[in-house]
Amino acid sequence: MKKRTISILAVVGVGAWLLVGWLASPSPSQQTLRHLPAGDVIGFEDESNTYAWLGIPFAQAPIGDLRWRSPRPAGKWQGVLEALEYSPMCAQILPIRLFGKDLNFGDEDCLYLNVWAPRETAPPNSTAKRPVMVWIHGGANTLGGASPAEPHQLVSRGDVVAVSLQYRLGLFGWFSHPALRDTAIEPLDASSNFALLDMVAALQWVRDNIDQFGGDPENVTIFGQSAGAFDVIALLAAPQAKGLFHKAISQSGSLHTIPRDLAENYRDDVSAGLPYSSREFVNNLLVNEGKAQNREQAKQLQNSMGASELAAALRAKPVDELFKSAVRRATGTLGYQVPTNIQDGLVLPGEHLLQVFADPSQYNNVPLILGSNRDEYKFFLSGSPRFVEKRFGLLPHLKDPAEYERISGYFSDQWRAVGVDEPARVLQRSQAGNVYAYRFDWANQPTRFGVEMAQLFGAAHGIEVVFLFGRAQVSRLPRYAKVRDEKSWNELSAAMTSYWTHFARTGTPGNGGDESLPQWHGWRADGDKKLLLDSNARDGIRMSDATVYVDDLKQRIRDDKKLDTRYQRCELYTQLFHYALSNDFWSDEEFEQLGCGQYRPEDFSGIL
Repeated sequence: MKKRTISILAVVGVGAWLLVGWLASPSPSQQTLRHLPAGDVIGFEDESNTYAWLGIPFAQAPIGDLRWRSPRPAGKWQGVLEALEYSPMCAQILPIRLFGKDLNFGDEDCLYLNVWAPRETAPPNSTAKRPVMVWIHGGANTLGGASPAEPHQLVSRGDVVAVSLQYRLGLFGWFSHPALRDTAIEPLDASSNFALLDMVAALQWVRDNIDQFGGDPENVTIFGQSAGAFDVIALLAAPQAKGLFHKAISQSGSLHTIPRDLAENYRDDVSAGLPYSSREFVNNLLVNEGKAQNREQAKQLQNSMGASELAAALRAKPVDELFKSAVRRATGTLGYQVPTNIQDGLVLPGEHLLQVFADPSQYNNVPLILGSNRDEYKFFLSGSPRFVEKRFGLLPHLKDPAEYERISGYFSDQWRAVGVDEPARVLQRSQAGNVYAYRFDWANQPTRFGVEMAQLFGAAHGIEVVFLFGRAQVSRLPRYAKVRDEKSWNELSAAMTSYWTHFARTGTPGNGGDESLPQWHGWRADGDKKLLLDSNARDGIRMSDATVYVDDLKQRIRDDKKLDTRYQRCELYTQLFHYALSNDFWSDEEFEQLGCGQYRPEDFSGIL
């Protein structure tokens, strides 16, 4: 029986399509019976001539005393596990509100993964081992799950085995507090990066089990988009992940990690924490519970509590009560604010990842693809009243198309600079010849109801995912991925699948195993550096020397005559280098030199 999805909610949050729905269970297929160390498992015949196994546990449920501890190995099960349905997504706050109230969704018991394999190549029909591609979903590390993107197309076209995994989200996946370190049972319980350790546990499961599905445990590629790509890059620096993957792909990622002081200190400490640090979160919790009347009383009470008392109290709180104390983002689609990928000195080093990646002995040195989309920020700005008005309360219309292009260009180029070009320049020196970069340029949407979709969205954040997984496999086609030219869309989709899976197979994208495609060579100090991915109906696929570095952006701000006041110039500098994606390139000295000495970063709003 074909899986049937009834979608009751489809929204995008930093690269993840969040689907809430019901799945009608398919019928199990005896051809999918596999014998794993934990027990027998059976799956079903899925689309695109694939087999699928859904909802296989890779770790114990992180509930009760296991909340905010490193993942524990999953136990064995009795009988045959019918892996026919997705597990619940991890606990999260939905990016919408109903009658002014938050809507919570998901479950803490969510550490499950899913496997797909080509039918004709999967055991027992074949003993050949296929490359394994492990997908890490996006969603600001607070939203989403493994189910919205299904890799049937990738598996069938590329002859690979694919795995998608779930990891603890938000404050359950990343929480740095002294009380947790002081009550650690195992060494890694003292980490702040429980979600990254979930990913490590899933990769250990792949190492120990994937051969039963026709996959090669010695040829594993991790790939992710947006927050999932942030996590891919973080795993490069995590010693616990060493040897568990052999290639990596970051789609719209970033190297940004957060110092532990920022993640856990009070905001008024000498070494100040973020307004939504773990200490401030506990303050909010104590006030919301009525145990303190204000922040100062809450701070005094928190300081008076012993580690065991506080840790036990936190682990006993229901999910809903914890979420009430989280600080929502100003942009509702991005969930709530929580420090993620924290420099805890255990899983992630206590320094900027650019410094780490300058020394190949200090990280998991594997062939790597880094990429971004040309118009990343149009996804986020397309709903901003500063740029867009709604005709009839529904149809978006750009107030000033030229201004929209200028500002979205700044932010999209910032993403490319800090997520691709700056790290590629450093990594090329550390591992010359096996760092590859791309820019996704497709922007060939039709005009709909008078709305120029190609101008409003273009090559927006997340759109490349539908080219890899297939439009019908990504939580029902997002509106900004509508197609004007079906033929050229399919050609680009097939080319991307070829490049990605050839890289997974060989460690180089080359020509994707297709002589008709351009050769994608590694990042070079001089000459062409990245592959531009576009439709044949437009500029096509070609190599380019186009780069954007942080210094280029900063000079652009200095020279921009459209910034006709000092305030505007200081605001844009702050938004680009303090608030947007990463503050790793912020400079107090440059801020002063711009004439911004009378301002503080907090005098300006966050992202537009």
